[in-house]
Amino acid sequence: MRSRALLLLCLSLPPGHAAAARDTILLAHPYPRETSYAPRVLALICADAFRQLDMRAEVRTYPPLRGAVEAESGKIDGEVGRAYTYGDKRPNLVRVDEALVSFRVTAFTRIPDLKISGWDSLKGTGYRVQYRSGYTTFKAQLEQILPPSQLSSVVDSQAGLQNVALGRTDVFVDLEEYGLLQLARLQNRYGEVYNAGLVQDTPVYIYLHKRHAALAPRLAEILARMKASGAIARHIAQALGEEHEPAP
Repeated sequence: MRSRALLLLCLSLPPGHAAAARDTILLAHPYPRETSYAPRVLALICADAFRQLDMRAEVRTYPPLRGAVEAESGKIDGEVGRAYTYGDKRPNLVRVDEALVSFRVTAFTRIPDLKISGWDSLKGTGYRVQYRSGYTTFKAQLEQILPPSQLSSVVDSQAGLQNVALGRTDVFVDLEEYGLLQLARLQNRYGEVYNAGLVQDTPVYIYLHKRHAALAPRLAEILARMKASGAIARHIAQALGEEHEPAP
């Protein structure tokens, strides 16, 4: 009789009741729509991490200023993809003290023995430098250290690496994951092209509105376990696997 009563209760619940019972956390990310890898990998990691708290995470694109204002005011639950010091002047936001992922920006070249360490390694050089269009931070950094005549952009990693291989440009700057993926796919065509070093390495974090402060240490533990188990690496691979060149 008890089993029959439970079955009748379950059948009487409206469709989607179980899913609706889960709390949903709305998080903004500041990346432009063109940069598809960053939002994808952040969404995958957040969905997995919050699922382990029996919660749903929805990661949406917000213009950087709007996302900051709405998270600080509590209109949304927080932000993802922000730097370690982002919350220093935002008292209503609490950082989850385990990075989601680190976005590594690297320089690819075929110039023998070239070593790059930081953006300033390119300063004052005569190198022609290309970067992937849509990444405004790359453009802004390069414009501070090189004249416009030495800079240009391309739509995707394949075009940038091809230009390096053919000698049309000297250095191509892109997210390390993109460049290495293309080198692995097309090693026979880009055999002389190599990773000359990092120009920027930026770990990014979840920030929660203070009403969710109790979740921060629990999420930090979950993210640490996900890294140790290889789950983060699998999410990175999945996000890269969903990348359809030439659209960045």
